[in-house]
Amino acid sequence: MYASMTMFTMPPGMRGKMEQLADQMLVGMRPMKGFVSITFVMNEETNEYGGFALWKTEEDAKAAMTQTGLKLEEALADTLIGPLDRKLLEVYESQA
Repeated sequence: MYASMTMFTMPPGMRGKMEQLADQMLVGMRPMKGFVSITFVMNEETNEYGGFALWKTEEDAKAAMTQTGLKLEEALADTLIGPLDRKLLEVYESQA
């Protein structure tokens, strides 16, 4: 399994907009090949937002990162502070 992680900074007071965007992203991601789950995260004190998604294969994760990255950049174009911080990570599932 693989994870894609995206973090970014927004101006203060964007929680409502970010919650709406998260809902839209989830609807778009559910039918994507290999999608397992996504957890959205936020820190209103630092205005950081993001998500941590799980994918069945590395190929699925890479394809999704390309698709979602373009949509996210478009949705945030007018308000994003700095670049998106995106990572692809392999998931270790402990057998312990």
